[in-house]
Amino acid sequence: MDLLLSTHDTGYERPDGSTIAKVLASLDGGLNMVATLGGSDSAYLQAVGSVGTGFGLDLQEGSLAQRYRTRDRALPLAWVTEVFQRYARGDLSWRDAVEWEDARIAVPKLSWANSWVAYIGLLVAAAAAVWAWHAWRAAN
Repeated sequence: MDLLLSTHDTGYERPDGSTIAKVLASLDGGLNMVATLGGSDSAYLQAVGSVGTGFGLDLQEGSLAQRYRTRDRALPLAWVTEVFQRYARGDLSWRDAVEWEDARIAVPKLSWANSWVAYIGLLVAAAAAVWAWHAWRAAN
């Protein structure tokens, strides 16, 4: 699996262990506070935080229904670096070393009022009101 390690403005294809360590060590909590390692948009490991305050991990395993985050949001850099390097090698045995909680993203359900049908209906109603008003004025 081809992995991509990315931050908000930089990406590294097939990163090695030293690249992973360098990128995670550069997370300062300001502009750089997220690093993501994954093979797709639906399967990835993400570190959020900074070297100074620690990191939380987010793990998605294929769909939004399989999205998890660590309860501890202050994991040390050394441990997070090791986890990222093991994830890059396909080793997932580290997952049992921390507590996880569901981090599902709620996908909003669209109501009929947010659809194009509602907007077309409103347009037709407004046009009918203008036509009726002009017809009433012409009759009087």
